[in-house]
Amino acid sequence: MKTLPLEYSRCSGRTGFTIDGPQWCEHKDTCQRYLAFSEWDAKANIPHYGGMSVFMALKDCRHKIDVEEMS
Repeated sequence: MKTLPLEYSRCSGRTGFTIDGPQWCEHKDTCQRYLAFSEWDAKANIPHYGGMSVFMALKDCRHKIDVEEMS
């Protein structure tokens, strides 16, 4: 399984938390950073995130990598 290179940070897909629970980025399912974090890394047998940065989603998606960009 192919995933992002390890030097690319991952995105949690969450923009914040409220009393009702997490708020999710509406673009997460089309972002390679989120898909690597939520699916691709596990399928590529990357067991842990030690040394890899994972950040909260930003509402303006300025760090987004579209799925089409690196396919």
